Amino acid sequence: MTKKQAEEATEATTPEPTFTKQQFLESKLFSTLQKDVISALLQDEETYTTDQVKQKIEAFLKGVV
Repeated sequence: MTKKQAEEATEATTPEPTFTKQQFLESKLFSTLQKDVISALLQDEETYTTDQVKQKIEAFLKGVV
């Protein structure tokens, strides 16, 4: 196995870090509008990956009015 293959295998098996709703609300990664959506959509006791939260925000903003 080459070094590159070993790195790819490690990346594939390493789970993405998860964060709580409060951690996302305190993050500088999201705008105030996005934090309002996060506040409404996420559950307090659950943890989420950054990608999951971004997908939830996109889905909410693309929803029918």
